[in-house]
Amino acid sequence: MRSLLFALLLALAGGVSDEFDRKILADLEAQSPQAVPLWNQANQARAAGDYAKASQLYARVRELAPGFVHATRRQCSAEQMLGHREQALALCKQALVAEESAENLASLASVLGSGEPGRKAPPADVASALTLAERATRLRDDANSETTLCQVALTADDLTHFRSCTGRLQVLAPADLVTHFFAYLLALHDERWSDARAELERAHGLGLPEEGYRQLRASLDEHEPWYSRYWPAGKLGGAVWLSAMVLLVVAGFLLSRAALAASRRVPTSPTGHAHGVDAALRRLYRVVLWLCCGYYYVSMPIVLLAVVAAGGGVIYACFAIGHIPIKLVVVVGILTLVTISAVLKALFVRGKDEDPGLRLDLSQHPKLRALLDDVAAHVGTRAVDNVYLTPGTEVAVTERGGLARQLRGAQERCLILGVAVLEGFQVGDFKAVLAHEYGHFSNADTAGGGFAIAVRRSLMTLAINLARGGAATWYNPAWWFVSGFYRVFLRISQGASRLQEVLADRWAAFTYGSERFVRGLKHVIERSVRFDAHVQATLEEVVEGQRALANLYAYQPTRATADGDIEQKVQAALSAPASPYDSHPAPADRIAWVTALGASGQGSAPGDQASSWSLLEGREGLERMMTEKV
Repeated sequence: MRSLLFALLLALAGGVSDEFDRKILADLEAQSPQAVPLWNQANQARAAGDYAKASQLYARVRELAPGFVHATRRQCSAEQMLGHREQALALCKQALVAEESAENLASLASVLGSGEPGRKAPPADVASALTLAERATRLRDDANSETTLCQVALTADDLTHFRSCTGRLQVLAPADLVTHFFAYLLALHDERWSDARAELERAHGLGLPEEGYRQLRASLDEHEPWYSRYWPAGKLGGAVWLSAMVLLVVAGFLLSRAALAASRRVPTSPTGHAHGVDAALRRLYRVVLWLCCGYYYVSMPIVLLAVVAAGGGVIYACFAIGHIPIKLVVVVGILTLVTISAVLKALFVRGKDEDPGLRLDLSQHPKLRALLDDVAAHVGTRAVDNVYLTPGTEVAVTERGGLARQLRGAQERCLILGVAVLEGFQVGDFKAVLAHEYGHFSNADTAGGGFAIAVRRSLMTLAINLARGGAATWYNPAWWFVSGFYRVFLRISQGASRLQEVLADRWAAFTYGSERFVRGLKHVIERSVRFDAHVQATLEEVVEGQRALANLYAYQPTRATADGDIEQKVQAALSAPASPYDSHPAPADRIAWVTALGASGQGSAPGDQASSWSLLEGREGLERMMTEKV
């Protein structure tokens, strides 16, 4: 490698400016006009690499113009290129005796520092060369003098002078090949790998010989650590990745603000369909949610790389310092494997299409079937196919079925009904709440969404597996991602859900009246609070007394929560503020927006004042079955 470096330096060094060439040519014409053609021929031979011919011609110029020291110096350079060190030294010393110029000092320094072909110059010659090169830069600080100083400093392994002259060359000759060549060597020494690669490419573009370029590039590839080669691309990719996360956060925030403003406006048409701004917001939410889901799957390989890099980096560092803490290496290795396993399981997790509750045979409950059909007709949508009972106070709808059924529009429409909500629930208010749920069908809120559901399932699986494996820690990059992305995903997906709830509320209000839906909404919230208190008091009493529990709903605990405390909790639930991560707007806001509609709805119907339990047959049996579920 050293021989290659000096061959390149000798080929690149010694260049002069056109202005300097014109000046010395004028001097030669004044001394010996007949020597001018020989001078030009010698310069042409040197440029062509014919140094033997160039040396002969320079010698003839010296004969015709003995006082023309420039011919002596250039003959010295030609002899140096031919490997005739002693002849070159004699000529350069003769030139320096005749005139102590920067050019003559630099030429002698170059010969002293280069040594015989295949051999290093004696240390004394190298030291003298360094002194001469410094004197040359003091006489005239130009690119030629600094180039010679760099060459000699490189030979002398003098990093201080080499760093200094390279910096000066970058100022004096920023577009010269030799400047970028020296900058490459300095960056290589400093292990600034990307800078070294950039300087080598610039030198190659300025004419660095192909063979030399390939050898230097191979040397760089050999010495540069593997991770450094990919760092620039990784850094750019990381910046784009983080920027995308920030953009998603900003989009979620802006959409949430826009949806809140749209919710406060009274619609111009008495339906829950999205029009105008509402429709545009729904489309925007859909696009942003899909982008968010896509971002999740694109991020998974990045998370895996970060985990492997972090774990491998720690283990490598332990071996590099020569002290291997076995326990730390084992812990890091296990943590890395657990995380990789958790990520892979999350990517390939599949949901199980299980019944969301106890399926109710609607043929045995004709009143409920009739009411479900009647509400669907008023809203203008297809009724639910099945009702699934749960022990709690849920009232929700969903659609089940694969992609084929979804494309045919033949998915199973389901109503999830918590039996605890039916206590004290008037049929008229129940119909208004059902109209809200049917509004989701009418607005196609339950259609599709499989991508978002898959991401939510994958996220939860990843979080659970990390926690089970003890990898849910602050120093695990995968946990950083889960924690951060979960909030972003919730903000966007739940923001879309809140807009859907507002539109569904309008369906209920315009179909059965604002007042009736408000009563129904308040009832669902109140029953949730009261039932939670009832379950807690009942189970504590039953477990402590080791009693049998046949019917959770009919049991009267002796230490029941005081009505005053329950009422406070109900009011707190009704007035609770919304979080950006909630799927529903705040109850107080929903009540205010629906009340502002002032909708009268379809009016009352016979039986609206009856209890919703009157729609089902065999209350005691149903409650006992739900008790077994609990």
